[in-house]
Amino acid sequence: MMQPHDSFWQGCFGYWQKQFIQQNFLLIGYIAWNGYLNTGRGMVVCTVVDTIPSCIDWEVDTLTYDQVFIPQAQVEAYLQVLELQPEVVTTLLNAINTYVPTQAIVLLVLGNGVVDINLLKNLKISPAGCYAQVQHRWAEFQPNLTPQRGTHE
Repeated sequence: MMQPHDSFWQGCFGYWQKQFIQQNFLLIGYIAWNGYLNTGRGMVVCTVVDTIPSCIDWEVDTLTYDQVFIPQAQVEAYLQVLELQPEVVTTLLNAINTYVPTQAIVLLVLGNGVVDINLLKNLKISPAGCYAQVQHRWAEFQPNLTPQRGTHE
């Protein structure tokens, strides 16, 4: 009997964010490092445009999403718009104050009416490494990037 992959089950049980992050990690890391180089600390926000189906096959399905880096000075105002609980905002602001940009990424994922906040650390590839790979393979990522997601230098 064949067992479905974990990614299949994650897609069916409603926690799709982990697989989304894995599928889009290089671009997330690219945006994080580009944002840090240009404005300092902050967080990456991925807003999933598509409605996420109840069952998604991460091997073949992709989601349309927008990415932006929010500089630390603008994070609190951005979070007020999301109407998060004050303790969540405090925790997130503390994470931005203390994370190590060369080794971690503060990420907020919005999709299907859910806000998912992550501190990605113990990464297999650093944000600077993601940046270098995306730059090296720029043409491969062009269809997925829009001007608000960063510019190629």
